[in-house]
Amino acid sequence: MEGFESKPDIEAIRLRRRRRTLWRRIRSLGVLLLTISLVAAFLFSPWGPWSGVFFSAHEKSENADVQQPEGQAPGEATEAAQTDFTQTENDTASGGGRASDPIPPTIAIVVDDVGLDAANLEKWLMVDAPITFSALPYCAAVPELAESLYGAGFRIMLHIPTENEPPRSFSANGQIAVGMSRETVFSTLDGDLATVPHVTGINNHQGGRGCNDLQLMTYECEWARERGLFVMDSDSSTHSQVTTAAQSLGFPRRESQVFIDHHNEPESIRSQMHRLAAIARQEGTAIGICHFHRPNTPSVIGEMIRTLRAEGIHFAFVEDIHN
Repeated sequence: MEGFESKPDIEAIRLRRRRRTLWRRIRSLGVLLLTISLVAAFLFSPWGPWSGVFFSAHEKSENADVQQPEGQAPGEATEAAQTDFTQTENDTASGGGRASDPIPPTIAIVVDDVGLDAANLEKWLMVDAPITFSALPYCAAVPELAESLYGAGFRIMLHIPTENEPPRSFSANGQIAVGMSRETVFSTLDGDLATVPHVTGINNHQGGRGCNDLQLMTYECEWARERGLFVMDSDSSTHSQVTTAAQSLGFPRRESQVFIDHHNEPESIRSQMHRLAAIARQEGTAIGICHFHRPNTPSVIGEMIRTLRAEGIHFAFVEDIHN
C-alpha cells in the first residue's frame, strides 16, 4: 500500500539506528578512557600529587629543585633540605630572627622613649627579635637612632607627646593637647612626623589628660588613618580613649597589656615577660611596652626572648598582630 514502508525497509532503518547508537557509545567510551589515561599520567608523574607511588623522595630531590614537604618524619629530610635548615639557623644567628612571626602564641614588644638617651643602642641591636621602637619627635639623636634601628631590621613608630594632667602638663616638644582644633592637631602631628624617619605607626608618650579626651584621640586617629599609619594604645592613662577612637575608625585593637620594665630589676623584667607569655598562651597574642634608656632592659629582654622561644612563644612586630 502506498505511504507505508515495507518490513525489510523498517528492519534496515532499525539496524542503522542501532549501529549509530553503538558507535556513539564506543566513541564516548574512548573519550572517557583517554581522559582517564591523561589524568592518571599527571597524577602519577614526578610532578603530580601521587608521584610517591612510583618515585621515591630521593629520586624527586635529584630530579627537581623542591623543598621537603612540611611535617616530614624525622630522619627523612633530604641532603638539600638539611642544607636549607642549616642556612635558616645561620640566618637566625645573624639577624634572621627579626622576621615577624604572628602565629599564636605571639608577643609583640614596643620600646618607647627612643631619643631621650642613645647609650643603649648597641645593646638593642644585639636583640634578635622583631621589635618596634617608638621615637620622640624633635630629639637630636632620633634621626641617627631610627636609621640604625631600621637598617638593622627593626620597625619605627612615632611616640606622640600628649598633654599630661596639671601641674606637669607638658610632656615633650611637639605635644598635642586638649582643646586643639582638628587642623591644629593635624599640623602639629605633621611636624612631629617630619622629624622621625621610617614611621609606620603611632602611640602616645605620657598624656594622662590628652589620652583621656575622646575628641583629641579621634583627631589623632583620623590623622593616622589619612597618613596610612597604624595606631597602638599605650594604655598610659586610667581612662584611655585611644582604643575607642581607633576602633570607631576601623582600626583593630592594639593595646599594651604589660609594662615590662616599670621596675628595672632583672627579676622583675623576667617576671613581666613570663606574664606576657601567659597572656599570649591564653589569648593568642600579647603586647608589652618597655623603655629604650633603662639600663637592664635590653639585655634581660634579649635573654627572655631566647627563653620564651624555646618554650614555643613567637614574636612579631606590633603592627602585624592585634588583641
